[in-house]
Amino acid sequence: MSRKGSTIQLRKVAKRKGEVSAGATQPDIERIEAQDLRDNARLRKLYLQAVRRRYWPNSSAAALEFAAYAEKALADDKHGTPGKLFYALVKRKDGSMVTEAQETRAQQRFPSHVREDLVVEAIPLAKEAAEGPPKLVAIDGGQEAVFAADVGYAHACLMQCFLPQKPIQERDYELNHGRASLVVEAGRLINPERRNQWTRCQVPSGPKPRLILPYIIGEAVRNGTPEVDLGRSLRQFMDRLGIPVSGRNGKNLTREVQNIAAASILIGQWNHDGAHMVGSRVARSVSFWIERDPDQLTLWTPTMTLSDDFFEAVQQHRVPVNMEHLAKLSRSPRRMDLYSWLSYRTPKLSSRGRMPVKLHALWEIFAPDISRFRDFRARLLRDLRAIAGVYPDFKAEIDGDILWLRRSKPPVPYQPRRPSASP
Repeated sequence: MSRKGSTIQLRKVAKRKGEVSAGATQPDIERIEAQDLRDNARLRKLYLQAVRRRYWPNSSAAALEFAAYAEKALADDKHGTPGKLFYALVKRKDGSMVTEAQETRAQQRFPSHVREDLVVEAIPLAKEAAEGPPKLVAIDGGQEAVFAADVGYAHACLMQCFLPQKPIQERDYELNHGRASLVVEAGRLINPERRNQWTRCQVPSGPKPRLILPYIIGEAVRNGTPEVDLGRSLRQFMDRLGIPVSGRNGKNLTREVQNIAAASILIGQWNHDGAHMVGSRVARSVSFWIERDPDQLTLWTPTMTLSDDFFEAVQQHRVPVNMEHLAKLSRSPRRMDLYSWLSYRTPKLSSRGRMPVKLHALWEIFAPDISRFRDFRARLLRDLRAIAGVYPDFKAEIDGDILWLRRSKPPVPYQPRRPSASP
């Protein structure tokens, strides 16, 4: 459908819905009225305000979720103030109770071509908001920058030791880097489609777990609970991670979520105090609801509850991750790993001088499948250029067989948590 056709269709819908005249008062995100939620044009303006004020991310999935909250507020309000309920839903960003019928109505009000137009209109507002001071929220007595779903979290060890770049046949996997060590053991998961059967999972590998795991941890950190709703639909979850929607991608995503849920992770760290180890299964429980009709909106809606030990470990040693940057690099797990390592390592350097890192020390970490060193070095040069296209502020350059690092601004504005007061 042409852009012109989309506009005509939107006007017809607005007329049927009883769109208010151009001379009516403009909606206000701080004082929302019922007519603002019923009228498509006014709801669009509320969305633009929410993006500009950094209440809400800007994407096609976010626009659909915004309209779904409006439908929920109109349907569930018991006190004649649906605007207050809608505002509370937007601030909490908890869509777990939105029904499939409400989401379907939202999709009818804001079909994909309308959402695309809305996202384009909101881009300059989102850019303006991003250029302002970082939005800080209090977490565990400290402050960290949190930009809705654009920020995930990873355990510090997983910013130095990485999952396999390609699928492996072995049931366990080990990688050591400096004073950090990672061991991942594959597990089993109940088969949601066949009674009394278990699925033998694999060690998580490739680009998708590098997106899924920080996304899951980010949701748990933001909501302060180990229980994570991975989305009411597979399509929405993939859209939030920036993964193109297709049947093959959907199957691969489902498989990697299962691999993560079943896996056990051992993390070892050595420092001046001695050696420390933490290990547990990632998920304490996981539940699946499957809709077999491919024409239905809800295809796959798992809920995962992180194990107590894993949840506590990532709470104590979490590092913020820019999910948008990772998604842009997701064609190459190696580039995702190199980006993560640079975002963790370079902000910790002294502002004076530069630090040398031997390329041979990085060869096994970032390119175990490249047999010749000169090929690895050439590939690393291309990787750094690609990463600079996503985040140009890393100060890293290769000279001979040395990678020189300088202190860099972190991709996510971050303030270390303040230690809690002594009793």
